[in-house]
Amino acid sequence: MISLLLTAAFALLFVTVAGIMGLVSYWVRQRTHSIGIRRALGARRIDILYYFLAENFLIITGGVLLGGLLACELNSLLAKYFEVQMLTSSYLAAGASMLWLVGHIAGLSPAFRATLVPPIVATRTR
Repeated sequence: MISLLLTAAFALLFVTVAGIMGLVSYWVRQRTHSIGIRRALGARRIDILYYFLAENFLIITGGVLLGGLLACELNSLLAKYFEVQMLTSSYLAAGASMLWLVGHIAGLSPAFRATLVPPIVATRTR
């Protein structure tokens, strides 16, 4: 039973990482022209990287906070109606921090790809 649960947890973690990477890659592809314009106007590669990492930070932090609140509420409902134990705060904090860290690591690769957009892209027509 434990191996089945661990397999399901790692599968969900993999799907989460793939989803975050896909979403950030989509943002980079959609904004290639504007990234090129920013680069042509003098933005350094590190500025582009910080932009995407800051955006990813806001989305991941909001998702972790909202998910934590929903997990607490769902756990209190389950404890009330089905007499299960309440979730300890250490488990919630460990899970939230792990998802927060994994979310940021998953956003690094597409953000680094955004820094490789050359300024010449700004001159191309869509």
